[in-house]
Amino acid sequence: MSGPRRPGTLRGFLALSQPWLLRPRTIGGLLLLLGLTGVQVMFAVLFNGWTADLFDALERRDGGRLWREVGVFALLVLGIMLSNASQLVAKRALTLSWRRALTERLLQGWMAGGEIWRLAQTPGSPDNPDGRIAEDTRIAAENAIELASGLIYSIGLLATFTGILWSLSGVVTVLGVAVPGHMVLLAGVYAAGGAIAAFALGAPLARATEQRQAAEADMRFSLAQARENALGLSLAEGEALARATVVGLFGALARAWHRQTEWLRNLNMFQSAYITLAPVFPILVAAPRYLAAEISLGGLMQTGQGFQQVVAALSWPVDNAARLAEWRASAQRILELAEAVRAGDPAEGIVVSDDSPQGLSFERVVLREPDGRALTAPLSARIAPGARVAVTGEAQQGGVLLHAVAGLWPWGDGRIRRPPAARIGALPRAPWLPEGRLADLLAPPGGAPPEILVAALEAVWLGGLRDSLDERDEWDQRLDEQDRYRLAFARLLLRRPDIVLLEEPSSVVGAEETAALIGLLSSSLPDAIVMVADRAGIGCPQSLELRLPDGTAAQTRRRGGARGLIEWLRRGFPPRAR
Repeated sequence: MSGPRRPGTLRGFLALSQPWLLRPRTIGGLLLLLGLTGVQVMFAVLFNGWTADLFDALERRDGGRLWREVGVFALLVLGIMLSNASQLVAKRALTLSWRRALTERLLQGWMAGGEIWRLAQTPGSPDNPDGRIAEDTRIAAENAIELASGLIYSIGLLATFTGILWSLSGVVTVLGVAVPGHMVLLAGVYAAGGAIAAFALGAPLARATEQRQAAEADMRFSLAQARENALGLSLAEGEALARATVVGLFGALARAWHRQTEWLRNLNMFQSAYITLAPVFPILVAAPRYLAAEISLGGLMQTGQGFQQVVAALSWPVDNAARLAEWRASAQRILELAEAVRAGDPAEGIVVSDDSPQGLSFERVVLREPDGRALTAPLSARIAPGARVAVTGEAQQGGVLLHAVAGLWPWGDGRIRRPPAARIGALPRAPWLPEGRLADLLAPPGGAPPEILVAALEAVWLGGLRDSLDERDEWDQRLDEQDRYRLAFARLLLRRPDIVLLEEPSSVVGAEETAALIGLLSSSLPDAIVMVADRAGIGCPQSLELRLPDGTAAQTRRRGGARGLIEWLRRGFPPRAR
C-alpha cells in the first residue's frame, strides 16, 4: 500500500509559509506590491501612447509638438524611476520578511528537543540542513517574490495591451477571409511556441540545478567540518585525506556544474533568438499596412511596441524558466527538511515519561539502531535517588542509554520513567560551549553571585579563569579539550540537576579526575542520580550491565574480533634475536 500522496512543490511551499502569508503586515505588503505593479503597468501604457505621438510628430516634421513630447517623456521617465524604485524596496522588504519567517520556522523544529541530533542519526534524513536553512530559504523567498511580481506585471500587460494591439491591428484579408486582430493572434502563436520550447529545455535544467545545489552544500559542509575539527585533523596529519575529500566533492560539483551549463546554454541560445526577433517581427508584419498608408509611422511603432508587450506578458514562462527551476529546487529542499523535522520521533519507540514516584526506572528497555537493529537485550532496573551508577557494556551501548534517558534516543522498545519535573544534566565527551561572557555561560537560569561562580571554577581546577568572568570569548576555541570539559562540568554543577549523565569522562580528564568529579557531585548534590558510561570502568556503588541481544557479553565479543588484527600487526615485525 502506498503512503500518503505528497503535495506539489508550490502547494507545499505555500502551506509551509501560511502563518507568514496570513499576517496583517504581510497582507499589507503584498497589497502595496500589487498596487505598485499596477502603477508600472499604467506607465507602460502611457509610454506606448507617447511612442505613437512622438513618431507622428517626426513624420509630420512638427518641431513644436516634438518638444512637447520631450517634456512628456521627462515626466514619464521620472514616474517610471519612482515606481520602479518603490517596487524594488517593497519586494526586498517582503523577501527579507518571508526569509525570516521560513528560517524561524525551520529552526524551531530543527533546534528543539534534540531534533538537530536525532535527524543526523536517522538514515536517509535530508543532507546539509544548515545549508538548506541558510541558502535555500534565501533563494526560495527571493525568487518567489520576483516570480510573483513578474507574473502580476505580465497579467496586467496582457489585460491592457491585448485591447490596444487588437484596435491597432485593424482587419487584414487572408485567402479572401477577413481576419480582425491578427497581431494579437500572431503574438499568441509566437509566445506559445516560445513557451513550449522553454519548458522542454527547462525541465532538465531544474534537475541539473537541484543536483548542483546539493553538490554545493556537500562541499560547504565538508569545509566547515574541517574547520571545526582543525586541531584533531592537524594532529592526525589528515590534511591530505581531508583535501582529497574536498577535491572529490569539487569534482562532483564540477560535473553538476557542467550538466547545468549544458542546459543553460541551450536555453540561452533559444532565448537570444527569441528576444532578438521579438521587436523586428511585428514591424515587418505591419509594414505593408504602413506602405499602403493605412497607418501612420506612429501607429506602426505603437503596433510594434504593443506586440512586444503582449509577447512579453505571454512569455513570462520563457523568461523565467531558469529562475523557476532554481526556485523549485530550493523549495523542494526546504520541504524535505520541514517534512523530516515534522516526522520527529518514530511512531513506536522508547517511551520516556516523567511519572516515576521515586528515582529512575527502566521497564524492559531495548535499545535499537535507527534502522531497527537491536543494540541490547531487554533491561529492567530501578535506580534510587542519590545512586551512583556505572553503565557497563559496549561504549556505543552506554552512550545510547544515556541519550535515551535524556529523551534524545527514541529508537527501541520499553519505557523509561523519570521523576516528575526532573532536571537533566548531560555531559558528552565533547560539550558545547556557546560564545559570550564567561559569567553568562556559567550562571544557572536563576542566576548566581560572582563568588559562587568563582568557587565553581576553582572546584574544577579552573581558578585561573576567576578574573575572566566579564570577558567575552569563543571558549571552545580558547580552551583545550580538558578545560572545556571542566568548564562544562562547572556549568552543569551550578544548574543542580536531578539526573546527571556523564559519557566517557575518563577519556578526556582521566580516571583519577573523573572519580574526583563524581565525588564533587556526591558532596554537593547528594540526592542526584549520577550515571556514568565509561570504558575505563569507573567505580560506582551500583552498576547497570548492558548486554547484546543474544546475551553474550559485549566485552567477549570485542576480544574475539581482535585476534586476527593482532596477528596481522605482528607479522609486520621480525622476531627479536635471543
